[in-house]
Amino acid sequence: MYRYSTLIFLLFWLTAAVGQPKERIISFHSDILIEADGRIEVAEHIKVYAAGDEIRRGIVRELPLYRKNNVGKRVRIEPNIIAIKRDGVATKYDVEYEGGNMLVYIRDKEVLLRPGEYDFTVVYDCYGHIGFFDDFDELYWNVTGWWFFPIEKASASITLPDHAKAIRTNYYTGVQGAVGKDCRVEDHGNVQRFTTTRQFAPYEGLTVAVAFPRDIITRPPPPTKGEVYWNKNGATISGWGGVLICLFYFFTSLSKVGKRPVKPVAIPTFKPPRDLSPASIHYLSTRQHNKKAFTATLVEMAVKGAMSILCKKEGKYSLKKYSLVNKLNTERLRPEQIKVHTTIFGDSQTEVNVDQTNYLKFFNADTELKKSMEHQWNLKDFFRENRGHSAIGGLILHLIFTSYLFLTSDTQGPFYALAMASPFVISAFVYWLSSGLAVKPGCTSLVAALSLGLLGMMSVLVDDEMSAAIHWPSVLFFAGMSIFYIWYAKRIKMFTPDGARLAAEMEGFRIYMKTAEEHRLNLLTPPERTPELFEKLLPYAIALGVSNEWCKKFNDVLKQFNYNTQWYKGNEDFAAIGFASSFASLSSSFGSSVTSASSSSGSSDWSSGSGGGGYSGGGGGGGGGRGC
Repeated sequence: MYRYSTLIFLLFWLTAAVGQPKERIISFHSDILIEADGRIEVAEHIKVYAAGDEIRRGIVRELPLYRKNNVGKRVRIEPNIIAIKRDGVATKYDVEYEGGNMLVYIRDKEVLLRPGEYDFTVVYDCYGHIGFFDDFDELYWNVTGWWFFPIEKASASITLPDHAKAIRTNYYTGVQGAVGKDCRVEDHGNVQRFTTTRQFAPYEGLTVAVAFPRDIITRPPPPTKGEVYWNKNGATISGWGGVLICLFYFFTSLSKVGKRPVKPVAIPTFKPPRDLSPASIHYLSTRQHNKKAFTATLVEMAVKGAMSILCKKEGKYSLKKYSLVNKLNTERLRPEQIKVHTTIFGDSQTEVNVDQTNYLKFFNADTELKKSMEHQWNLKDFFRENRGHSAIGGLILHLIFTSYLFLTSDTQGPFYALAMASPFVISAFVYWLSSGLAVKPGCTSLVAALSLGLLGMMSVLVDDEMSAAIHWPSVLFFAGMSIFYIWYAKRIKMFTPDGARLAAEMEGFRIYMKTAEEHRLNLLTPPERTPELFEKLLPYAIALGVSNEWCKKFNDVLKQFNYNTQWYKGNEDFAAIGFASSFASLSSSFGSSVTSASSSSGSSDWSSGSGGGGYSGGGGGGGGGRGC
């Protein structure tokens, strides 16, 4: 029984839906009066049937704010609303601006329309729509625009000024770009009346044109030759001018910083270049100090017998001190390592857990190591950042982009082109911030994230209709100049002659440590693989980021020697591959202990929640709330 009642209900609903009148424009008539001063007054009478589907409170009339001239440039022509009526009575309306259109919302927000017919009237005037030609003047007018609804009937009457007679008329019907002739025209002296001869589907419309004798309307002064030339070629001139300015600065600044030294070929070698420490090699190769250099220093100190690294359960680590008097030859430690050792253990402490309770010890030790690196090495002796040149070059580039958009602001094409080329422009902008200016990495990451969000928003703007208006030479201009700036910013950074030699030496050392088979490197007398060699160079492998390869390279050798070390104690016997897999957690423990201090070294009246001791509802704020 339930099955049959449901079927009957569905059949009743479908029958009612089929019989329900569809929302549509019953008639669209436009009265257009052309004044002698060039102003046109338009009164649009739009009769619709509303069913409560799309038309619930009223309608929206979109009036363009721009019109393309004969060379494709957009000229702003803003309509002025004179009157808005519904069924012959003045009614409420709102005006908004969006996407180059004036949106006139004819509605009462507090009232829902009942199903039925409604007659809306929109009266407005504007200037600048009259076309001036050698033998005539003309009004070329899109009467209806493009509506979401079908239009049963469209018509327009155009009244010419001073009882002028039309020289000729024309009309076009259909979708955007169509040339249909589904219309008839009636000549009533100085009034031309156009009436369509078929219904329009959604997004079909009527466009008319009326030519009349010239000089009835006062003509504006003709543009000068310079203005005509600029209108046609302004974008090209400004674009190429920007290219030449950038090229001039880029190559001039490159010539000022001097010839780029040739980096020697990296020759594999099995000794640390220039007897540098692991921390120094990391500092000079990356031009920064971070937890990897600190970890490599601690491992080298352990290998030299100054302490041992104890791996406890659940990935917890601690450092155990050896007496500097009894079990350590202080000459084996470098000066900065003695400072690190003293800072961590002090005079009496023998074992220190690697956790946040001792963050201040590790932070101060890492700070001592960083100060030592900065005191020992002046990075400018090995590498020239030339940040000032990069910053000025990026500033010039973005000023040129801004000027180009300003000079071509009356056309849509360059703005859509910027949206299309935005991945390259954003890349150049982020690269300018990261390499041209001295900003923190966190700030650069934030700008990159915001730029990607902006890219997503801009990509949404470029739809199928807009893509037809894109000025593709502008796309090439924005993308090409951005790519060229990135090349320039990379090129302006360069090694000094000694820095190029040192970089080649470090690369050769890294190649040896990373390659499993020495005979592939053409080394004449490669050192024998022994546990001593493994220990000696392990800190360098950590500093150069090849610890996994180095441990795998010695895995069989250490098994053969039944290797068991005193400087590292884990839950199980030492295995090279096992140490390589646990090294990530070791490095992370050292790093977190160091970086915690950077945000917690000051005093506070509140408990911390960022270190793992927080809870839901803790901290400041709180209170309550409810929905309604």
